[in-house]
Amino acid sequence: METDQDKKFRLARRLAPVGMALLVVAGCAEGTRPEATGKGLVRGIHAIVDAPELTFLIEENNIGGVGYRRVSGFQEWDDLEYNFNFDLTLSGEPEATRLASEFIDVVADMEYTLVLAGTLENPWLIMWEDAKREWTGTETVYELDFVHLSPLLGEVDIYYDADGTVPVLGNEAGTMSHGERLPYREFSEGPYELIITAPDDPSTILFQSETVLGVPGQRITLALFDPDPSITAPIGVNAFFSSGENSSLADVGSPPQVRTMHVAFGTGSFDGYLNNNLDNMVFPNVSFGELSGYVDLLEATTPLTLTAVGDTTQVIMDGEITRVNNSRRSLILWGSPDALLIRDIQQSGRPLSTYPLIRITNLSSNISTLDVYELEAGTDLNEDITPNFSGAVSGITTNFVPALSGSREFTITLNGEQDPISTPVVLDLANGEIVDMVIVDTADPVIVDLVVFETIP
Repeated sequence: METDQDKKFRLARRLAPVGMALLVVAGCAEGTRPEATGKGLVRGIHAIVDAPELTFLIEENNIGGVGYRRVSGFQEWDDLEYNFNFDLTLSGEPEATRLASEFIDVVADMEYTLVLAGTLENPWLIMWEDAKREWTGTETVYELDFVHLSPLLGEVDIYYDADGTVPVLGNEAGTMSHGERLPYREFSEGPYELIITAPDDPSTILFQSETVLGVPGQRITLALFDPDPSITAPIGVNAFFSSGENSSLADVGSPPQVRTMHVAFGTGSFDGYLNNNLDNMVFPNVSFGELSGYVDLLEATTPLTLTAVGDTTQVIMDGEITRVNNSRRSLILWGSPDALLIRDIQQSGRPLSTYPLIRITNLSSNISTLDVYELEAGTDLNEDITPNFSGAVSGITTNFVPALSGSREFTITLNGEQDPISTPVVLDLANGEIVDMVIVDTADPVIVDLVVFETIP
């Protein structure tokens, strides 16, 4: 079995030629360095589905962090020679791990794109370059290119036509496999839609976007990625703009989804209805501590009604749900019986091979401010131990944050104190796992519970 030391040696051996190139560049006498005559532009894209945010660097200088399905926008550099790098930095590790490096002899007025693909164990780079286009600001067209960065997807045909156009074999923009790109081409303002089909089979639609409106006078990249639990679409499709702005494209066949959960202590079970249709129950008999299944949201704004079980005349809570394309959300009923609220939290977690992810949302209405500790199981609290989440007020969420793998104990105290006010929860956490938890009230107003309501995978 390969050890961590073996992996580091393998990485070091793979990167040795790059290190030698750095020494050669650093060894040049100051007087022999070439002078810049212009500037080129470089950006980086993160395409490893189970990797956390990475660092993009020029030589050893940090350009910025870049997350999965995200881009570090084009930045100008003198037309000289550089190594551009992707690094992985993990908490507790003394040094970053260099995943990949690319030497670029930057040419003035050229644009270079570097994509980190593969896996953390075997990363590799995809690179392309294009002559920079100068825009006057009066254009009615934009340029669009397509890049296939989804290892799971296989070969596909790409159609990008006026909204409502049925894909016909022979009209495709091109065919792509993983790692391939269709270069820039001009399009008028639109509207358009992106349709991805099986190769040579336009009737087998794998993804169909909602209406796409291009921005005149810009270059836009449409990139295909592997999906993850944070989206409903079967393919992750993102639009990257030169500035670094990013937009996720939704699939018309995969509407956003919502579900409900009940953590309002003292309130009875509820039935849930959408669109004021009390003849169509979508969330049946949700009891305290229970989580319903997901349902699709089809409208831009959808009324939500929660009633007592079996009695539509007794409304417990009502409100409206705003559609958020390509998302999964949990609508959690919480609060005291005379002051009920809905906490809307999005399922934004993505399994990572580097560590587990946890999220803790404080939905206690009895105690306003709490501290949360995540410690090795069996550790006694004392004043020398700092809480992982301090001053958690009612309604706040940690969002998904890294945790340590192994047996971990979660304990809740009053803010600034060390006496537990919850039964400790011990979890055996593994890399790639996502654990979602809520803090809820109990029959004792000075005691709370920490409830695990979902674990992925």
